[in-house]
Amino acid sequence: MRDFFSAAVRSRARLIGSTLIAFALVSCGGGGGGGDDSTSCPGGFLTCTGTDTGSGTTQTPKITMTLVDAGTGVATNNLTSGKPLTVRALLVSAKGVPLANRVVTFTTNSSLAVFEPTSGTRLTDANGLTSITLLAADLASSGAAEVTATVDVDGTSVTQKIAYSVSPGSVTLSNLSANASALSAYGSTSVSVQVFFNGALTMTPLTVSFSSGCDSNGKASITKSVSTVNGVATATYTDKGCAGSDIITASVQGSSAQTTINVAAPKASNIGYVSANPSTMALAGTGGAGLSSSSIVTFKVVDSTNNPVASKAVSFDLSTRVGGIKLNNQASGTVQATSDAAGLVSVTVSAGSVPTPVWVIATLVDDPTIITQSTNLTISTGRPTQDRFSLSLGTFNIEGWNRDGTTTNATVHAFDRLGNPVADGTVINFISEGAGIQPSCVTASGACSVTITSGEFRPRVDSEPSTFAVTAGRVTVLAYAQGEESFDDLNQNNLYDSGEVFRDLGDAFVDNTENQTWGSGEREIQFSASNTTACPAYPSDGRYSNAPYKAGTCNGVWGTAHVRRTQVVVLSSHVVGTVTPSVFTFPTSVPQVCTAAFTFRMPDANNNPMPAGAALTATSNVTYTNDTGETVKATVSFPPGSNTVSNTNAPGGTFHTVVVEGSKCASRLTGSIGVTVTSPSGSVSGFNLSIN
Repeated sequence: MRDFFSAAVRSRARLIGSTLIAFALVSCGGGGGGGDDSTSCPGGFLTCTGTDTGSGTTQTPKITMTLVDAGTGVATNNLTSGKPLTVRALLVSAKGVPLANRVVTFTTNSSLAVFEPTSGTRLTDANGLTSITLLAADLASSGAAEVTATVDVDGTSVTQKIAYSVSPGSVTLSNLSANASALSAYGSTSVSVQVFFNGALTMTPLTVSFSSGCDSNGKASITKSVSTVNGVATATYTDKGCAGSDIITASVQGSSAQTTINVAAPKASNIGYVSANPSTMALAGTGGAGLSSSSIVTFKVVDSTNNPVASKAVSFDLSTRVGGIKLNNQASGTVQATSDAAGLVSVTVSAGSVPTPVWVIATLVDDPTIITQSTNLTISTGRPTQDRFSLSLGTFNIEGWNRDGTTTNATVHAFDRLGNPVADGTVINFISEGAGIQPSCVTASGACSVTITSGEFRPRVDSEPSTFAVTAGRVTVLAYAQGEESFDDLNQNNLYDSGEVFRDLGDAFVDNTENQTWGSGEREIQFSASNTTACPAYPSDGRYSNAPYKAGTCNGVWGTAHVRRTQVVVLSSHVVGTVTPSVFTFPTSVPQVCTAAFTFRMPDANNNPMPAGAALTATSNVTYTNDTGETVKATVSFPPGSNTVSNTNAPGGTFHTVVVEGSKCASRLTGSIGVTVTSPSGSVSGFNLSIN
């Protein structure tokens, strides 16, 4: 390659070439009288002085070329890598008179050789002489080519060629060695190799590549590329935790050599806590989807420079074993593990039955003074249990019977048997009898919510269990999750023990008819096809009134189950149904009372509550005679709490009180009250109340 040769070698070649040229400049005597400008000079590039007064300058000029060894000056046309040739050219007129200050352009096959200078152009001197250095293109160049010299003399192009051959050079490496073949951990040393070219220590700079096994995997560093100085290439090697034998390789132009450095293993000086995954564990026996009753706790063994140390034994223990906490499934005593290539070492902690904080204590076996502990690992939560699983609605009665897209939220709060929030990420599933509902949510701090949206399907033929004979507009929502049946922990050990009372759960279902009994067409969520045992009666305290289970789907054994709750969302109509009572009698007394309050029940068109937040206003057509004999109109109003529809799913509607008031009444108050109901969407409906 062109940069294979140093500036120093090129300067030496030019110096030798100039000396030879100077040596060749031998002056001959000029011609005698008569003006004959012909000349005759012996030798190859001997030039003569004289004056070209004839017509010779109009004839074709001539170029003569020779090739010599740039180092010795000996004539040769064999070019070898590292041994450049000097191309010499003499430019004379047809009469042999030297032509000075003429630009000569040299060209050749660039894949075999290059020129110095790289432009390939030179200027003839006063004696018509010029020269240029020819170098092999690279060490592997091999073949034959020609050097062409071209010059323009007063519009005439003059060209000459001379052939040469190129032979490849040979590079070998010897005496690769490290200054310190046994290196301390994280130490540095120099690595040197001798480079020979064609059997001799090269004086021309060559680029040597260095590599090592530990360098390739980041456990050491070595200078990747080094140029020779006086035939020697020297790299720097630095350990980064290699800890063993490392083979170093030097290579250049297809030649390579190897040596080995033995690097001492670093000494461990610290153990650092890395992580606990997960940091919160479920109680023993309560793991499952989204929960784990075990945690992998990881530490890192490092040296004084904070680099990882492999193959170090670490002993582990626990700060407490209350409730039966285990290490690597071992109920007592310490356990050991060995650090890996990254210095990491891990141990598995299995939760017990008691919620508690616990720390893992790690000690270096080689040096018990090196000790550390994990941060707080918590055993605090279990599966959701039925008695501590609840479902609530943001709004029970939404304006959804005649409108699509009205929404409310369904929110679950789930706790384990000790009342702790279940683990974040616990999945809660939802299905509904009608309308639309998001399928699931995942808990954070024991709670999560989904959105219920009004739309079809709207139940129309249900037989709801009420004296109001509601048959439409009521949507049962079921929330359920993987959990466990509740039990009475008589000995307070937080474990179910044989003989303790538990509440067996059958399959959950969507209770469309709100009667706690599964019926044909009601969607069932089967927990296990093998559960065919009779189920117990619902608890008499009503705690399972909205946690129905299908008869004959229990198993008679305490364990896991779908915990569940249901709620009813009412798709309320903005149209007022039948108001009862709608006729009232104003009391008669002496003296006549002037104020009375009347309470009525107001349902929607399906005998459900009207939409929550609907506003009631009253218009008075009630009159009476006052103490002066005038007929005047009484005032009517709804007191706070009666002027809006409450948030409820109670069948039959909501109860409201209207107040009728006169002043100095001499007669009983009679007439009618016009009531206007404005829904949250702005829809208006109304009815009249009669006052007799």
